[in-house]
Amino acid sequence: MRLGDRALGFLTLLGGVVLFIASMRFSPLPGQKYGAETLPEVVGFLAIVLGAVMLAKGLRQERGMALVQVADWARETGAWARLLGAALLVGVYVLVLDRVGFTLASLVLVAAMLALTRTKPLLILPIALVTVLVVQFAFGRMLLVPLPRGEILSLPW
Repeated sequence: MRLGDRALGFLTLLGGVVLFIASMRFSPLPGQKYGAETLPEVVGFLAIVLGAVMLAKGLRQERGMALVQVADWARETGAWARLLGAALLVGVYVLVLDRVGFTLASLVLVAAMLALTRTKPLLILPIALVTVLVVQFAFGRMLLVPLPRGEILSLPW
């Protein structure tokens, strides 16, 4: 599907408003001029401005056009099944992440997603391994985000 500028602009504007309002509830950092709400408020404000510009442009240029146009991929046999499969994979990933651990769960998720997108079989495992190792290193080592170790397999980073 392809969303026109009217629909996409409206959704962007709406998302910006929701983000801006939600970030107002973040608690300020003691002794700091800027708190945890600053970046989300800026991003929300920019999304509101961008959404308004897109909406105005769409209203001017898209008179008489449909809000949503069905893309070629949506007509392809099995496309919606693959989309549903991707959503189910993410749901299962969320459910098993703590027990299985980030490394193994993410490896299986990335490999399965690549298989859903019809990646060549010989490329699936190398791409999945590199992706998981890079994300594990970036978040676990560099950003010090505690990733679930799980009970089965986890890297000692």
